[in-house]
Amino acid sequence: MRKFSIFLSLLLAVTFTVVVLGADGFQRDNDISSCEKRVLPTALSVADSVRHYYPIVAGEKLHFSYILRNIGDSPLLLDDIQPSCGCIVGKLNANVIPPHDSLIVSFTFDSSKNVGYVKHAIRLYGNILPRGMATLVFDVNVVPPSDNDLDYEELFKQQKDAEGGIEELVDGKPSEKGYYVDENAKTDSRSHAKYPWRE
Repeated sequence: MRKFSIFLSLLLAVTFTVVVLGADGFQRDNDISSCEKRVLPTALSVADSVRHYYPIVAGEKLHFSYILRNIGDSPLLLDDIQPSCGCIVGKLNANVIPPHDSLIVSFTFDSSKNVGYVKHAIRLYGNILPRGMATLVFDVNVVPPSDNDLDYEELFKQQKDAEGGIEELVDGKPSEKGYYVDENAKTDSRSHAKYPWRE
C-alpha cells in the first residue's frame, strides 16, 4: 500500500509539471490565464478637441465627429460618454480601442432650444491617462429665426433649398462644413494654453 501511495504521488507531481509548466518545464508568458491580466491606463489623443463651429439657425442640427486615437500600449476602454446637455446625442460603434488604433465617435447637436452663443463639453470616461477622463469642447452661435425680414443665414438656406440640393450632395450640408480652432491650439486640448487643468 505504501508503494502505491508513493507511485500515485510521483504520478501526480509529473502530471502537474507537464500541465502547468509545459513539456519542457519552462513557464511561458502566454500560459497565464486571461483572468490574471490587467488593463492598464493608456494615452488618448483627439485632434482638435476644442472646436468653434460656424453659426447655424435655431432648429438645425449640427453633425460632427471626433477621431479618438489610442496612442498607448494597452486597450482603451470607454466606460461612459457624458455630454453637458441632453441636446447632444452620441453614436458609439464600439467601446474598446485597440492599442495604436482609432475610433470615430459621431454626435448630433439639436439647436432647437438654444439661442445665442452655446458652449458644450463632452466628457469621455475610461482608462485614460492621467485622470481617467478626457473632455471634448465645442461652441457655436445659434441664430434665432427672424419674424419679419429674413437674415443672411435664412436667405442662404432658402436659396440652397431652391437650387435642389445638388451642391449639398457634393460639398455637404452647411452644418457639416467644419470648424476652426484657436491659433495657439495644439492637436490635443489637454495641452492647450487656455485649458491648463487638462494636463
